[in-house]
Amino acid sequence: MIDHGKKQPIDGGSTEDTDQEPQSGSVESDTQDLTPLTSFPTENLGSYPSGGTHNVLLADSFIPNYEDTHFDWILRDAGDRMDFNALNFSPDRMLLDHATSPLFWSTYPSYQNTAQEPASKYKEPNAQQEAWLLDPHEPFERSLDIPSLGGQRTDLSKTGSYSQIRHLAEEDRDRIRRSAKACLEEPLWATVSFSDFPSREKLDHCIDLFFTNFRPVLSFIHKPTFDPTTAPDTLILAIASIGARFTNLTGAASFANVIAKLNRRLLLSTGEREPRVARSESFMAAQLLQGIYGYCSGDKVLFNYSESLRWSLVQTAKQIGLFHDAPRQTSFTHSEDAEVRWMSWVATERRKRLGWAIYEFDALVSVLHNQRPAFSTGDLTLSLPEDADYWEAPSAYSWIALRPWKTDPESIGFRIAARSCFDPSLMDSVRLTDTQHIHIIVVMLARFVWSLKELQVSPLMEVVPDYLPIAQHKMTLTDKMGDFLVSPHAVKYSTTAGDRAFVHVVQRALIIHTSYLYAASDLMDWLPALLRSAGLNKAARERMAKWGEEDPARVRKVIYHSSQIIAICRDFPFNTPYESFYVFYAGSVLWCSATLLTSPLGDGIRGGNSENIGSEKKTDHIILLLDKPSPDDVAGWTSEILQWVREGGQNIELGMYGVPNLSATESRVQVLQETVRILQNMRFWDISRAFASTLRRLIRAVEVTNI
Repeated sequence: MIDHGKKQPIDGGSTEDTDQEPQSGSVESDTQDLTPLTSFPTENLGSYPSGGTHNVLLADSFIPNYEDTHFDWILRDAGDRMDFNALNFSPDRMLLDHATSPLFWSTYPSYQNTAQEPASKYKEPNAQQEAWLLDPHEPFERSLDIPSLGGQRTDLSKTGSYSQIRHLAEEDRDRIRRSAKACLEEPLWATVSFSDFPSREKLDHCIDLFFTNFRPVLSFIHKPTFDPTTAPDTLILAIASIGARFTNLTGAASFANVIAKLNRRLLLSTGEREPRVARSESFMAAQLLQGIYGYCSGDKVLFNYSESLRWSLVQTAKQIGLFHDAPRQTSFTHSEDAEVRWMSWVATERRKRLGWAIYEFDALVSVLHNQRPAFSTGDLTLSLPEDADYWEAPSAYSWIALRPWKTDPESIGFRIAARSCFDPSLMDSVRLTDTQHIHIIVVMLARFVWSLKELQVSPLMEVVPDYLPIAQHKMTLTDKMGDFLVSPHAVKYSTTAGDRAFVHVVQRALIIHTSYLYAASDLMDWLPALLRSAGLNKAARERMAKWGEEDPARVRKVIYHSSQIIAICRDFPFNTPYESFYVFYAGSVLWCSATLLTSPLGDGIRGGNSENIGSEKKTDHIILLLDKPSPDDVAGWTSEILQWVREGGQNIELGMYGVPNLSATESRVQVLQETVRILQNMRFWDISRAFASTLRRLIRAVEVTNI
């Protein structure tokens, strides 16, 4: 596969992990903001005349040995358990010619209805594939004997570290080893060899790397007070498996996956034998880390376990009241011991942050995996976390020095903070200044967008569609999220904020742009079905065409937001677990959009009055780069982008890095190639390799059949 963006050819083979160091993003400010996207007017361009059909059947041998990859399970919908076998094409998967096919014309009723078709409509009617998620069966489970981590002579005891936490002693290592071995050698499990269990220096190294690389995403573990010598063994192994992903020691990926699978067994065994332990904060923290790791590890066993673990974790958190503030303790006085006051505050704050971490885990899974949330936001009465500077204070005295005049700070209630986004009367009394506070609000709004999407497939919407303006509610939520949107490209040269603030800027932007994709009608319902079938699912393709015809401005909007996701993941990777999910869906949406632009629908999508966009001559072609603003004229670029989204313009030529002309026929392949290239560079989480494999399969289908 050749990349058309003047880059090196893309490797079509495996994307094995390398020992290269993680890349780091630029230091940016979280205070600057671009002009937020406003609600764009839509225009129904009507239906087109229909034409004849021309069916082309794809050859069965175009994807050899596809079953060996087993990656279809990644793209399941909510409640979906159906496989789309790419080697046996049913009549519903026949390809149609773009120029004459009626699938690009209106075949649906013209009345206004806000209901959506359920995702099950795009499943193939094959009863034998009902349990596709469990098939094909694994011939055998790979050995869980602990592999060697690094060379035998690796001496890390004399090297520095990133975290000021107590190191493990040899007896601590032996304790963890004996505890894990005792549980895992019960008759229920096969015997596991612990002969290569890592040394205490290597365990310390993995723990240190976890706090350095993974903690910006999850801040419920307080690094200064974390003591691995007294932490439960399940938590130590969960941290070690994630931290190993970021080490340059040989065998790190294999070691991390084996440790994660062993920890899965250890969590199951410990939770069944010790119900009190299963309700402890440390045990739940280990489950949470295990769940996030499983979703992003690229391992099918861990992925499926994470889904069941998410529900049990949320249920346990609800039972112990983790989503409500703990009873307020007596205020401290200045005469009390500083260490006692600090540790008491840390305990309360840690519990609060763990509740928020579980809520965010459940909410982002619903958005990124298209799965139903396990928790209702209406049951959440937890106050927002304290400022990160207080939480990251390395000692009791530095904590007190940050707020010498405060003994019992006032917390911001979540419900009041949420209402303040829409109630102007509360904006003066509630000011969301901490980046993590804004992050929580954005996650909450994204979760609501997904819930509205799910509501649209309810039978209720078919009965009273005019009384539930779901589309308007989606627009209200996304417009409010746009108020929090800051472009990383626009602030990358700022020096007023550190890495922590910039990581939040990047992650917030990815969540907001992705929410616009979920707000675009049922786009994210038929898209997985289209990808599972390498673009050949007839019902999904018909819906794609109808979706493009319904609202050309909506297509332009998702083109913009998808290109922004691609640019952010390409230029500002932080090796966070969900980065590959964002870029995968963005690249897939751009492929759909490029397909629509190269069809007869393209004129309607590009059409509109363009005389005010950059030139007085309508016949002159104007190149509009979608993915990043020009450093010399950010405001002008933003204005042109917003005007193009609202009005279109046939004299505008859309381009982005790797895709010179999005309207050209070859752009469909170029978009996928650029997405694969970015996924190949995301080497720490193996889910990116699974996504790259899925897109390569789609590239082969496009090149062979010209779909």
